[in-house]
Amino acid sequence: MMGQRIWSGEASAARRHRTPVPVRYHLLAYSRDHLWLPAGIWAVFALLAGAAPVERPDQMGATFLGLVLPLLAGVLVASSLLDDPALELQFTMPRRARRLLLERLALLLGIVALGAITYQAFLALAGVDLSFYGGLLQRQALWLVPSLAMLGVGSALALATAQSTVAAMLTGLLWLGQILMRHLLIGSPWARHLFLFAGFFRPGSHHLTWTYLCLVGLAGLLIALAARALERQERYL
Repeated sequence: MMGQRIWSGEASAARRHRTPVPVRYHLLAYSRDHLWLPAGIWAVFALLAGAAPVERPDQMGATFLGLVLPLLAGVLVASSLLDDPALELQFTMPRRARRLLLERLALLLGIVALGAITYQAFLALAGVDLSFYGGLLQRQALWLVPSLAMLGVGSALALATAQSTVAAMLTGLLWLGQILMRHLLIGSPWARHLFLFAGFFRPGSHHLTWTYLCLVGLAGLLIALAARALERQERYL
């Protein structure tokens, strides 16, 4: 009987470690600006690509997918990861801190994915052809890979600086620096694989697959470092 009670207690503790926080809680942890900003920018780019007299509506659509969505992903995670009034309570729960990080990242990635999918559906209804940027899978990689990388960058900077505003600013500067230095990055035999927006600026490059693999690996490394940093919970209280 004693052994059964011990086993039951251990199993109950394990279940508590595995119990996810409801999605509704994570949504409430974000300010309204964090949720309305992607929707507002989506509407602006939908208007530009579908109704405004632009020369290349496909390029405008790809700009939203390949450049704007990754920026939103990075800035949102950097500015909101530690901006939670109940963060101290979250840390007292019998669950690993890295699970909280992964749940937040998964929710933000879901928001980005929803924006990307609905925007592509809108472009299709508006008759905008994105085939210049590859087939269906290539067009998903156009936004997914840099968004993953920017989620890693934003979360790592948020936990490294412990300052949401500073982390968001640094994330935005990295995004801008990559765009301004794109010719230098593309021309380098090694730096080209760290260029976040190769799918947008060089959609037909034969280096694109390796670049995507490197960026996914970089995203995984940065998220792992962020999860390790989050274990030092006292630093963020």
